[in-house]
Amino acid sequence: MRSKNLSAVSLFLFFFNPVLGFLTSLFNVRSRIGMLVYIGFAAVFGYAFSFSNTSADSYRYAEAFSQFDNSLNVEKIVMMYQSGELQDLYRILLFYIVSLFTNNPKVLYAIAGLIYGIFSHMCLVVFTKERGHRWDLYVVILAIVFYTFISISSVNGFKFNTGALIFFYSSYQTIIKNKWKWIFGIIITPLFHYGFMLVAPLIIIYKFVHPLLYSNKGVNIYLYYLFTISFIASWFLKTNSIDLSFITQGEELSGAVGERINYVNSDEVTKLTETRTGSSAFLGIQEYFHYATKIYVYVVVTFLYKQIQRMKGDLKWFTSMMAFLLFFYSFAFIATSFPSGGRFMSIAHLFLMILIAKFYFFFDQKRIKKLILWSLPVFSFSILFTNFVMPFLILSSTFWYGNLFWIIIDGLNFVI
Repeated sequence: MRSKNLSAVSLFLFFFNPVLGFLTSLFNVRSRIGMLVYIGFAAVFGYAFSFSNTSADSYRYAEAFSQFDNSLNVEKIVMMYQSGELQDLYRILLFYIVSLFTNNPKVLYAIAGLIYGIFSHMCLVVFTKERGHRWDLYVVILAIVFYTFISISSVNGFKFNTGALIFFYSSYQTIIKNKWKWIFGIIITPLFHYGFMLVAPLIIIYKFVHPLLYSNKGVNIYLYYLFTISFIASWFLKTNSIDLSFITQGEELSGAVGERINYVNSDEVTKLTETRTGSSAFLGIQEYFHYATKIYVYVVVTFLYKQIQRMKGDLKWFTSMMAFLLFFYSFAFIATSFPSGGRFMSIAHLFLMILIAKFYFFFDQKRIKKLILWSLPVFSFSILFTNFVMPFLILSSTFWYGNLFWIIIDGLNFVI
C-alpha cells in the first residue's frame, strides 16, 4: 500500500485504535492527515496517563495541579514571574487555564500533549525534509534515533521537553536556515524551563558570530579544538565541579530561578546525585550507555568534520551545520557535569542525526553506513526505555487496547 493511502487510513485507525493510527501516520507524516493524527495521538497519549507511578514527573505535576489555587489570574502570575517568585511560566499558566474548567489532571496532560505534539511534529518534519528522498534501513535507523529524542512519551516531563523542542526547532531555523524571526523562539524557552536561561543567551550570541566560524570551504579548526577539549574535560569533571554562583548574583537571575540554580549546583545535590547513581542499577546502566554515547558522538563528529574539510563544491549547509554542532556539543559536554545537564546532549543529538542523514543522502559510503549501524546499540537504552518501557509505566491499560471513545470515557471522572 502506498504511503499516501496509509496516511488516509490512519485517520480511521486513530478512532479505532489510536496506537495503530499513529504508527500508520508515520508513513506520510508531512501530509495534513498525518499531521492531525500525530498531534491528536499526542493529546490522547497525555490524556491516558495513569498517574500511578510516584517517581514520574507526571505524578508530581498531577499532585501540584490538584492543589493549585486558581484564584490567581494571568496578570498576577506574570507579575509573580517578573518578581522572581516563579521559576518559569509555562506550567503555571497551563495549570491556571485548565483549572478554569476542570480539576482532572488527564485533561491537563491532554492539552500539554497537544502542545508538545505540535512541536514534536514540526521537528520530525525537519528530519524528513533534510534526509532527502532516500528511504532504506540506514535512514530508518536514523529516524528511530531522532524520534527517540522528540518522543511523545517525553510529555511526561512537559516543562523542559516542550522547551527543548522549541529550542531545537528555533535554533535550526535561526542558525541553519538563517530565519531571524525564529530567534524569538530561542528567547522564550526559559519561560518553559529555567534551565534554558544558561544556554539561550549563548545561542543568540553564537548567531551573530556564526558567519565568521565557517565558509563554503570548511569550518574554523578552533571550533574542533574546543569540541575536543570539552570532550576530554567531560571525563574528568565531577558533578557540579563548576561553581555557577557568579551567575545568580545579578538581578536577572534572582528569586526562584537563582535559588533553583544554586540548589542544583549545591553540595547537597552533588552528594544526592552520586548516591543515587551508585545505589541504582538503572542509573548505573544508564551511566555506561552515557559513556558509550559520548565516545560515539566524538568519533562520528570527527569523521564528518574531516570528510567535510576535504570535500569540494557548495558545502555551505554542511559547514554551517558542522560549525554549530561543534559549538553546541562543546557546551553539552560541559553541561553533563551538572545534574540533569545531560538533557542538552539530547538536543545536540537531533542536529547530529540530521547531519548524518544529509551526509548519507549525498555521500553513500561504507564507513558512514557502519557508523549509522553503530548508533543502534549506542542509543539502544534510550530507544527502549523512552519508546517502550516508559509508556508502559505511565499509561493506563485502556490506552493499549481501547478505542478513542473508550479511552476518553475511562478518564472522565478521574481524580488523584
